[in-house]
Amino acid sequence: MAWLYFALLAPLFWSLSNIVDKFAINNITSNCISFIFLLSIGNIFFAAAIYAYFQPADLDLYMVTINICSGLAIFLQYFAYSYSLEDMDVSVVIPIHQSEPIFVLAASVLIFHAIPTSWQITGFALIVVGILILCMSRQTVRGLGHPRHVVVLLISAFFGAVSTVISDEILRIKSLDSVLIFNFAGYALGGLFLLLVPKWRTLIIDDLKILNYKQFGIFGVTNIFDVGGYVFFMAALAAGGGAALVSVVVSIHPLFVLAFGFLATKLFPKFIAEDIAPGGVVRKFFSIIVIVLGVAVISLQDI
Repeated sequence: MAWLYFALLAPLFWSLSNIVDKFAINNITSNCISFIFLLSIGNIFFAAAIYAYFQPADLDLYMVTINICSGLAIFLQYFAYSYSLEDMDVSVVIPIHQSEPIFVLAASVLIFHAIPTSWQITGFALIVVGILILCMSRQTVRGLGHPRHVVVLLISAFFGAVSTVISDEILRIKSLDSVLIFNFAGYALGGLFLLLVPKWRTLIIDDLKILNYKQFGIFGVTNIFDVGGYVFFMAALAAGGGAALVSVVVSIHPLFVLAFGFLATKLFPKFIAEDIAPGGVVRKFFSIIVIVLGVAVISLQDI
């Protein structure tokens, strides 16, 4: 049952990272491009540290390339996440960001021509209903707040699903340390690619010029929490939990974020401003429970 402990620690660390992310994107960087650059580029140090310590021997060019592609998918997942995090409550962003199983289900239908079961269709419907409840807003007649961001977050979930499926397959034949090295390297490579776009390069350089050591340190903290969560997630897969079971346990991630967001807003209202009105908290909690149920119903069908 070691995989279960790892799977529970992953969302705990990720939730702490999400709260620090929200602070950083609203109080340190001037735009989401600089934010995702700083969030991703630090992963090269983790990749180098793991390689130096373990020095894995089970490396071949083909698997390394696939592994790096998985890391690039993680970068694209967080790129979309950053875009929406700038304008939305983190406790709204994360549940939609975590709706990966609907894309795994869609891939099984489109690529492998699998016929979804009634339970899988029910799980899909629960996730969609949960997202709609989560995004209900008095600010729009349609009842769907921030529709542009919802689409972006679903794209984020898609890339998360791609990375999870690739990593789960690679772990069947490769060691955990070698998979982590090139996932982190691919994630960092995505950050370097941002510098190829002149407008984005200017935004990044302008922010880097004015950041102090303390602000860089905050990005170091969120990177440690994020990487810690990812290591525990991958360890849960490597320990034999399987993608389906691990996904179910990790799907409680939004509940941690809701709790930490509430506490952070109470304790540090100048820096974190989540919607903690009773009606908003109840709506978020109910929608998260519905989404978690949907994730569980879909994922458990894969066992």
